Amino acid sequence: MSKPSLTNELTRLYELLEKGAITQEEYEEHKALLLNQARGASSKSDEYSSDPAQTKPAAEVPQIIINQSSSAAASSSATAVAKNGGCLKSILAAIGFLVVFGVILKACHGDEKAAASTPAPEPAAQTVTNTDSQEDAQENIQAVLQSAKQENAAANDEINTLWTNMDVDVRNHLKPQQLAWNRQKKKQCQSNQYPTPEQNQIEHLNCETSLTHTRISELEILQNQLYTEVKEAKLQKLKQEADDSLEVLQTTWDAIPESIKDQLSSNVKSWTKSADNECDSAKPADTDVQTDINRLTCKIKLMKAKTKELEGYKI
Repeated sequence: MSKPSLTNELTRLYELLEKGAITQEEYEEHKALLLNQARGASSKSDEYSSDPAQTKPAAEVPQIIINQSSSAAASSSATAVAKNGGCLKSILAAIGFLVVFGVILKACHGDEKAAASTPAPEPAAQTVTNTDSQEDAQENIQAVLQSAKQENAAANDEINTLWTNMDVDVRNHLKPQQLAWNRQKKKQCQSNQYPTPEQNQIEHLNCETSLTHTRISELEILQNQLYTEVKEAKLQKLKQEADDSLEVLQTTWDAIPESIKDQLSSNVKSWTKSADNECDSAKPADTDVQTDINRLTCKIKLMKAKTKELEGYKI
């Protein structure tokens, strides 16, 4: 069997490259080797052309066997090309065209991969959505905070109004208890359990508002329960104070010389009558006990003033 021609070998080599049986580097390496061997065989043929007996056979081109089935197919294709009588130049031109075509296909395939790997715009849209959600959440927090401030202010106004309008004696009786409640409220409503200052402030305000509403209900009950008790206690205290003031007034009067007392006697009697009328004719209060308290308070005030006046006449 005759050796395959250079054209056949090059054709087979390119088909192996196209089928992926060999790499581009291997193709270039073997192609160069075939061409070098072809040039070496041609020069030796010229050297020994005068003596056919001395002509040496050309060295065999090393066979490239990557896959037995693919090599057989390549050999069959090369034989067909040789039979059609294609020349080396045409084959090489065709090879060049196919190489260029392959490069174009590869570039197009690379563009498709790049296009396929290009990320879709969803992440950007998602970022915008996340930003909008954060802004909405912040607006909601601010709205809740504003509402909590308003409710807290309303509760404070309500308890302050109740405290101001409360009977003064009941209020004085409850004052130590109310101061203790204020301290306890601030301590109980401290909040640091949330991640943001706004959320902690909202919790603090809501806690105070709730406790204030509870305290309002308690104060409304207490002022009714304590009124009679507090007033009776004050009335008894004022009675004792009035007796003491009258006793001091009498003692002061007794310490004045008789000659001066004779001159002041009519004045003191007039004062006594006037004081009784002034204190007894005062506008009655809402309750009898408060009316008695007001009368005794008036008499105590007048007796203390008269005692101070009479002290100037003592020896």
